[in-house]
Amino acid sequence: MFGYVNINSERLTEEEISRFKEVYCGVCRSLRLGEGHMCHLALSYDFTFLALLLNALYEPEETRGEKRCAPHPKKKQPYVVSSYVEYAADMNALLFYLSALDGWLDDKNFLKLAFSQALKKRALAVKEKYPRQANAIETEMKKLSEIEKERLNDMDAAASCFGRLLQEIFVLEEDEWSRYLRVMGYSLGRFIYFLDAWDDADKDRKTGSYNPLLAIRGNDDYEETIHKILTMEIAECAMAFEKMPILQDANILRNILYSGVWTKYYKAKEEGNKGKE
Repeated sequence: MFGYVNINSERLTEEEISRFKEVYCGVCRSLRLGEGHMCHLALSYDFTFLALLLNALYEPEETRGEKRCAPHPKKKQPYVVSSYVEYAADMNALLFYLSALDGWLDDKNFLKLAFSQALKKRALAVKEKYPRQANAIETEMKKLSEIEKERLNDMDAAASCFGRLLQEIFVLEEDEWSRYLRVMGYSLGRFIYFLDAWDDADKDRKTGSYNPLLAIRGNDDYEETIHKILTMEIAECAMAFEKMPILQDANILRNILYSGVWTKYYKAKEEGNKGKE
């Protein structure tokens, strides 16, 4: 369900692309420290966006460096870390741990078990450090699992679970910007859920997997409906973003919100067959 919140590199300068990669590597480095090399497999562009957003909003002190790593053993990669980059890595680890653990309990997939074990130590420490966020993730994942098991044809209920989950992740501390961050997280979470469900509709129909969009997939206005939903959700997210005093990396963040989040959608549309029998 992750990987949609990325940059559109065609509309950024080389300097801006390098900045995004540095923060991405910073999240990766923070994720892997003390947890083994397997943990980088949990890394998501979505949490790089969160790191960039919180860094830009609060402007903490950043530490820069260069390191070789398992994915890039030959050449040192520049990275940027801060308290908010580390927070994004913590949330990344916790969410992927709980997701992998849930996958193991559901289908006894040993790869998911191994993945969850690799993240377990870090995730348990994060749960203790951030109980509000951890409780929201566990609560909403449980609700979503119940919806999936009951196979409810309620796409709004399912999407809202992921929205409420992400809205708490977006807020590190309660302050004057919390309400805007929550709106961003909620709307972006719903956007991600709907886009992922649309992207997986063909596969889920063939495998019989739960997907609330399958109930409307045969409608003549299916594609138009999905586009309207996605547009509405990301517009809510963008409006909340624009209410905050963000100057640092603003062009990169706007690139993601106004263009980057759509790249996989339009690529799939160009390839055809989405929404078709």
